[in-house]
Amino acid sequence: MSCIRIFELSFMLTTIFLVLGLSYFYGGAFGQESDTNKKYDIVLLNHRYNNVGLFSAEIAGEILNNGTATVKAVEITAIFYNDQDDVIGKERSGTSPYSINPGDKATFKIQIFDNVIKDSVSSYDFTAKWKDEYLFSSYFTSLPEAEISDGNSGGGDDDEDGF
Repeated sequence: MSCIRIFELSFMLTTIFLVLGLSYFYGGAFGQESDTNKKYDIVLLNHRYNNVGLFSAEIAGEILNNGTATVKAVEITAIFYNDQDDVIGKERSGTSPYSINPGDKATFKIQIFDNVIKDSVSSYDFTAKWKDEYLFSSYFTSLPEAEISDGNSGGGDDDEDGF
């Protein structure tokens, strides 16, 4: 075999091994992760919309890191809708704690001071964004929608923490 053929063959094999190895490490083609190796999975456990006074309201909630990697700098954003499903505002907050290890929970409180939101909100939904444990890459997901009920409860399950 000539040197060129050996070089072509070794280049092709190296490329194949790199593509297969990186796709396994990063979770599959185009950065999508397989169900067996779900690196990032943020789950909304519960939430509640509360009027806390004449001038403000809040949404208190809890999330779970159901993935296999630590997440940091998690930011929860609530998008508020009126009766016609028009977006009337957004508010955001971080979580406590700042870093969430796999299997751990974190809480959040989103303060709402905007009167347009407080007076017109009929439903809201959430997005979550976070960084990997090295603060290199950012990730994003949408979380379920909630209706505002007569008791000002935004849904979710009540638990001993009062959510």
